[in-house]
Amino acid sequence: MTGGSVSALVSDASYTQAQLYFLDELAQRAGVYTVARALDLSGDLDPAALDAAVRGCVRRHESLRTCFRVLDGRLRQIVTAHEPALRVVDLRSLLARGGPADVAELVAEMARQEAAEPFDLRRVPLLRTTLVRLTDQRSVLLVTLHHIIADAWSLDLFLREVFARYRARVTGSPDTLPEPSLQYADFAAWQQRAEATGGHDRLLAHWRERLRDLRELDLPTDRPRPPERSYRGRSHPVPLDDRVVERLRVLCREEGASLYMALLAAFYVVLHRYSGQEDLTIGGTTSGRARPEVQHMIGFFVKMLVLRTPVRAEQTLRDVLRATTGTCQDAYDHQELPFERLVAAQGGVRKADRHPLFQVVFQMIDQSDDDLSVPGLAVRMREQPATAATFDLVCTVTGTAGRLSAALDYATDLWDRETVAALGDAWGSALRELAHRPDRAVRDVPLTEEHPHAPTALADEVRRATALADLPSDAALSVRDPWGHPAPQGVVGELVRRDLPDAPWVATGLVVRAGADGRLRAAPVADSVPVPEPAHAEHAAPVGEVERELASLWADLLDVAVVGRHDNFFLLGGHSLLATVLVTRAQERYGTDVTLDEFFRDPTPAGLAEAIAAAAGTGRGAAGADELAALVDALEQEEDHA
Repeated sequence: MTGGSVSALVSDASYTQAQLYFLDELAQRAGVYTVARALDLSGDLDPAALDAAVRGCVRRHESLRTCFRVLDGRLRQIVTAHEPALRVVDLRSLLARGGPADVAELVAEMARQEAAEPFDLRRVPLLRTTLVRLTDQRSVLLVTLHHIIADAWSLDLFLREVFARYRARVTGSPDTLPEPSLQYADFAAWQQRAEATGGHDRLLAHWRERLRDLRELDLPTDRPRPPERSYRGRSHPVPLDDRVVERLRVLCREEGASLYMALLAAFYVVLHRYSGQEDLTIGGTTSGRARPEVQHMIGFFVKMLVLRTPVRAEQTLRDVLRATTGTCQDAYDHQELPFERLVAAQGGVRKADRHPLFQVVFQMIDQSDDDLSVPGLAVRMREQPATAATFDLVCTVTGTAGRLSAALDYATDLWDRETVAALGDAWGSALRELAHRPDRAVRDVPLTEEHPHAPTALADEVRRATALADLPSDAALSVRDPWGHPAPQGVVGELVRRDLPDAPWVATGLVVRAGADGRLRAAPVADSVPVPEPAHAEHAAPVGEVERELASLWADLLDVAVVGRHDNFFLLGGHSLLATVLVTRAQERYGTDVTLDEFFRDPTPAGLAEAIAAAAGTGRGAAGADELAALVDALEQEEDHA
């Protein structure tokens, strides 16, 4: 599929698109999986030229004209001729009359709402461009794409191309951008061919061995994990000292490591000290653009990698850096296996409250520092803090013009800001130690300074403990980790007391954790109580027509002979895309909008039949199934300004 003129073309989606389609359905299209930018525009702006530049970019890249449907049991990407128009919100008259007073907050709220507005992946466009006019000389451009058609790299490509086209229009210069020789659908087809010809078999065998007996990272949280994710999140900036970064660069040259590996090694040290675990598994990312032919292609290429590294207390920081380097290099050498293929092969029951394999991600991205300004118009990128959490915790290091910045995006269901800030400070301490004292043992690394607590900080259940019966009102209390260091806020440790200013600290034998409110509570707030993997239930025949039809569909999708009413879809070999196909077929067959989230709660024929009955009872109808010809016809007739 190339850049020629087409009205509608249908082809298989890539593995990453199939996984994201599933996640978007699971989130009930909550506007979670978007990539967005906000840009300040100052000077003489030609909105018509900007609209034409956006349309020209959309015509050039098929991904920007694509939507998705499950057809014949497969997720298909459908390329249309749709060109979304630039939407203009003109506030000039309103602001000239004096209101609202806080223009900056108004624009920030508009940017947040625009980024959070959900897309329907079954319909184009999956791109929104909104121009907010503030004065004749000031505007803000909001650009939002669904992640299924673009990653952050793609968004930077899109902006560079849009303003290159805008420059050509306002200066009368020729548009010299060549037609692309390949489109994203070509990449997806190549990926599918590699799977069909067994090209992934060796990689899959390697990863399955690498992840044998995998244990999930268990960090202490401020609240128990809820049974379902809300996707609510916030972002906490973490300053990175330029002098520390330079020392790390020197160390990396000595060790044959990248700066990313050093930053990650220090993060591993913090995760080890917080969790007490010696086998640490988190997620990482690569651009997925190692092949030169996709460097300038707009699409969803980012790959998730599983980064599993051993960290022990007696190791030196240099040892951890070397182990991290080995982990990363091994992952890079085997990155061609689609992550979604690995998840499916690992099997096990999928849970609605978490991702498979890992809940914490560490990533480093290079943000374009290109000057997008054109004659007469200055362009400046705005900061947009995260308001959604797709993982429990994501540490993102961003490189711009040789400078690094970092942020911790976290799920507010689990953590308070103060706890995440303490974790960020602990990471900063570990980075300084790695930079200046790389041969120091992990157990000897101080992660925080001493911050004594007064007895008034004790929760009632701790205060009543026998070990504190004679505690003076002016005594000092502290929480210590197993190696005697002050524990950062949020880390579980032993309570120690000091009754006089010059007296030694004395252990109490009480295990406590300091919460975000400063209170010392007895025992950590545990993550949700581990639920054992459901065993294969004793066979029970389906009851009623719906259960029998669903069991037959189960058997067809999973290629099994007999399915009982309580058989778990995932234990029988189901995975995310098959779950999407199953729910889509159920919606089509029974005319009800039963959701993936409802299916996850009880992924059995009996459970899905009950969800279908409940959806029918509320009148939640599903859109009827489209035949391919009718679908393409409908897409071609959609209005340009929808």
